[in-house]
Amino acid sequence: MGWNYSNIFSGNLRVRWTKTEKNEEFEGVADSLNAVNQNILEFFLLPFEYVPVKTAASKIWLGIGGYFYNEILKEKGFFNMSELEVLGKETVNSYTNEFRMWTLGPVLDLGYTFHGWEWLNVSVSAGVVPIFATWAKQNVSIVPLLGTDKAEYSQSHSGSPYLYADLSGMISLPGRSLNPSNWKLWFSLLYDYSNLRYELLDFKFDGSDFNWYNRETTVRYQSFKIEGALLIPIGGMHLQIGGGRVFDSMTFDSGPAVDRGRNYLNIAGKIIGL
Repeated sequence: MGWNYSNIFSGNLRVRWTKTEKNEEFEGVADSLNAVNQNILEFFLLPFEYVPVKTAASKIWLGIGGYFYNEILKEKGFFNMSELEVLGKETVNSYTNEFRMWTLGPVLDLGYTFHGWEWLNVSVSAGVVPIFATWAKQNVSIVPLLGTDKAEYSQSHSGSPYLYADLSGMISLPGRSLNPSNWKLWFSLLYDYSNLRYELLDFKFDGSDFNWYNRETTVRYQSFKIEGALLIPIGGMHLQIGGGRVFDSMTFDSGPAVDRGRNYLNIAGKIIGL
């Protein structure tokens, strides 16, 4: 959604909500199952935007504001490892993980929007959060391998930078125009990169038993997302219902990249405007 102060100054708020639900195996453990529920909410608040070029069909903007990220992750599953029997441990263990993280920082944003055709609206934007702060809390249990008590910890760190780029478009359904009251199709390609110093909760065998420990590491994260959605008019806005696929790449310190892909559901509200 956006608002105008004058012909060359405006403001904008963009919201991204990603919800992921899936069942998967633990890496390297064939006899295992883990149910994952993840919600990610992002706010790009740009109360000050300078618009050097604006026509009836397009505009270019430069914006400054704030970025907020909130992630809630819940996992619950089990694994059966026959190798634990050699150490005198139970081979079947249950696993739970509750994780929450907040990120906050300033954002610089620039972009271009074009809707010179009745049936098509295209937008390209990119931005940087030059420095950001993070806070995280986590509760993890692996029973009976690491006892019956949960490992609980919290942390706060800073990171730099977070980069993003977004190419998105809106297509009117056949026989319809870009009138805000009509149904539309939405597509988007997104790229994200972040660099963060982080404490990972892990466990190790000390010769007699398994114990929890924290290890600090540098995490470099990249993702490429492909999204598609249907925009349903509701009042003065549109309900965005769709899904996508994300391709992740994570590197811990100087180790090799860990790549993975997953599908997700996307539900959000969108106010259509130039």
